[in-house]
Amino acid sequence: MTYRPDSAAGSAVTAYHLRPDSGWLNDPNGMVHRDGRWHVFFQHNPDAPRHDQIAWGHASSADLVSWRDHRVAFEPTPGGPDAAGCWSGVFVDGLERPAVVYSGVTGPDHASTVCLRWGEGEELDDWGAPLVVATTPDADDVAIMRDPFVLTHAGRRFALVGAGLRDGTPAILLYSCDDIEDWDYLGIWLTGAELPLEGALPADVWECPQLAVWGDRATLVLSLHDRGVLGEVVGCTGALVDDGGLPRLRVEQVQVLDEGTDFYAPQLAADDADGWWLMGWIRELDRDPSVRDHAGCMTLPRRLVPDGDGARLVLDPRVAGALEVEEATAGTSLRRARLVAGPGGGSLRHPELGSRPLAPGAVAYVDGEVLEVYPPAGPPATLRHTAAWEVEGDVDVSAVLTSSRAARAGTGAPRAEA
Repeated sequence: MTYRPDSAAGSAVTAYHLRPDSGWLNDPNGMVHRDGRWHVFFQHNPDAPRHDQIAWGHASSADLVSWRDHRVAFEPTPGGPDAAGCWSGVFVDGLERPAVVYSGVTGPDHASTVCLRWGEGEELDDWGAPLVVATTPDADDVAIMRDPFVLTHAGRRFALVGAGLRDGTPAILLYSCDDIEDWDYLGIWLTGAELPLEGALPADVWECPQLAVWGDRATLVLSLHDRGVLGEVVGCTGALVDDGGLPRLRVEQVQVLDEGTDFYAPQLAADDADGWWLMGWIRELDRDPSVRDHAGCMTLPRRLVPDGDGARLVLDPRVAGALEVEEATAGTSLRRARLVAGPGGGSLRHPELGSRPLAPGAVAYVDGEVLEVYPPAGPPATLRHTAAWEVEGDVDVSAVLTSSRAARAGTGAPRAEA
């Protein structure tokens, strides 16, 4: 049975993937599970669908499917340490009040410091002025740093910060931040020379480092930036050991975490006993606002789970259970659909990319021009292409029902909470 794409105007607009009503979105930031809600901040230009003067947008959910839009959390401070942009960072757990740390950018060269903002309410809607807590070190030939990630080890607080060295080597820097307002640089934590990435997976900056810890093992998630080109996202898994009171990762395996072309800058966070939840940016170029008033969206929420000697990304089971779907028939639009491959398997066909097999048991989600494929084993694939996909073979197709809010607004905004 063949299902064909919907060619109606507006069919490429995403409906059930998280994004703001208008403007630009890129990296997820400040993710935290707090008081029964999952909060996602994100890189956001509320004024235009292009990467410029980045603020932090904010959404939250009680079930990872229905999202509440919050107002913009904070914006660049004129004359301040983030005057040219509030770039990526994380929520800091374990403090007496909410706090986030992020890269504050001051100019077109993207030189940055680490900024901290204190929360001024439990709803995470109000934030204080930025404080500079760390600067790019003069030592070790560090050319650029960005994207802090905070962790605890042996009763102390540390931060990993993505970096690039002057000779073009990507690196991770280590800071101590027991005093969250005054960080100390401890040195280079890991470099590209220590991992078998060069050539096959080149990079000159490692962006958005994230560390998921399972007992005495951990996976370091890295987004590979190479001379202005955004590349793969990899997971580096191995033993997490104590080195004189400092955390040290002995990498044993490096894996690509998503086989698609449009997944980048994921962020992960712990949520109690459920492990590590993760969302990533589904990339999109700047848009002409006269054609479309928004650009970029998030992946569906995922989990990072151990897998043999490595780790893999899977769809969060709560998403699969909470999305509203109804059975489809031949000729049903593939504008918003869930696809489940039966024992015979199937395929997705694209006019530009050719055919993509769906292994038995694979589940795929189509949302306008976005496609996420979750195979029964191995990494998922995330793709965004303006031309629509067709599906053939032994594949069960269900229509994903969007919210009344999206239908009224006509914008494909994220499904709203009742």
